[in-house]
Amino acid sequence: MRAKISYDMPHILIIDDEKAMCLSLKKLLQKHNFKISTANSAKEGLNFLQQSNFDLILCDIVMPDMSGLVFLSKIAGRIPVIMMTAYASIETTRKAFKIGARDYLIKPFNFEELLVVIEQNIQTGYRDYNHLYDSFLQSNNLNFQKIIYQAEKFAPTDVSILILGESGTGKEVLTDYIHLKSKRKHLPLIKINCAAIPESLLESELFGYEKGAFTGAYSQKIGKFEEADGGTIFFDEICDMSLNLQAKLLRVLQDFKFYRLGGHEEIISNARIITASNKDLETLIQKGKFRVDLFHRLNVITLKVPPLRERTQDIEDLSLFFLKNFTRTYNKKIERFETDTMDYLLNYNWPGNIRELKNCIERAVVICEESSIYPEHLPDSIKSSSNKTSKNTPLYTLPEQIEFYRTNYMRELILSTLKKTDGNRTKTAQLLKISRKTLYNRMKELNIKYEFS
Repeated sequence: MRAKISYDMPHILIIDDEKAMCLSLKKLLQKHNFKISTANSAKEGLNFLQQSNFDLILCDIVMPDMSGLVFLSKIAGRIPVIMMTAYASIETTRKAFKIGARDYLIKPFNFEELLVVIEQNIQTGYRDYNHLYDSFLQSNNLNFQKIIYQAEKFAPTDVSILILGESGTGKEVLTDYIHLKSKRKHLPLIKINCAAIPESLLESELFGYEKGAFTGAYSQKIGKFEEADGGTIFFDEICDMSLNLQAKLLRVLQDFKFYRLGGHEEIISNARIITASNKDLETLIQKGKFRVDLFHRLNVITLKVPPLRERTQDIEDLSLFFLKNFTRTYNKKIERFETDTMDYLLNYNWPGNIRELKNCIERAVVICEESSIYPEHLPDSIKSSSNKTSKNTPLYTLPEQIEFYRTNYMRELILSTLKKTDGNRTKTAQLLKISRKTLYNRMKELNIKYEFS
């Protein structure tokens, strides 16, 4: 017997090219107080997402027009997705979870099992997704907190945002967060990696083409700008785009009008632009490798993401977050990091930033057969580099230094919020999500005196 779900008629989208499967699941789930919509292709499913809000998606993996994994990557984790397939493999399962799947069912599956999985994910889906950002983007580092504040402030607008930072710092995650906080969150977030697509293909990827536009163009192709209409388009590593294509991109950004390759019909795209670069664009401008006019078009708001070595006080929280997620993915019962293990993680320089930390924790979880992560589960490169740590490197594991940074962070946070509200204590407490009494107590403890301006 299934426990009652507290939601009022949760809306589920079923995507499967087998019409009989869609119809069968629809009839069964409607009897259990779910509102059901069905799509017989991934593209049709994407269209549904532009028209309605959904609490959960059940999606087949093997479909003719677009695979379920490609569909999963396109929606960027905005809605919990349960993958379904009759062709299960360890690699496919692992890939689905890495892209963002919430769960995985192998056909034919028991309907009661499906109900349990739906209940678990429909109740926790958005909370878990928000927890991703709570863990990934909340920080004890004041500089990073200012970036998140700016991201939240400008997310509801349509201004172009340029995100700068080293590879692996989380620029794409920040983009996902901005899109989630925007008024376009229920419309597509289309991502283009400018470094991964050859110049000869990138133009057709962006603008699409008509049948017969060139050799091999056997049918019409919709470009990324057209796909992103109403939503957001993200150009990752814009620094690697050629000057020739930069000029064409600039022309589109002036009025968001373009033509497919070989086409004569003008197409308009109302897409919000977010770009990211791991290189200093102003330096590239001086070297003649990036257009200054395009830079000013993209650089309305700039967010500079600090490297992980400047966010040392966040390493423990991030490590625990990744540990929790990977133990669930690989069905392990690992509860903690040993003290020596955490010391190695805290003292390492992390040239690959958060991406390297994530890969390190995943590797440790895979090879660990105990209840704790020990130093021997870490790569030798991390242990050897940690031994060479500079004497000036702060050891945030020391209680007095932890308290020092916590106190200073809290003091600066309260002061900046008071300044933002012109000293209004009630509004300050609301923004900090604490009671007015707690705010006064914190101000007294930290000796904060703030007069109305």
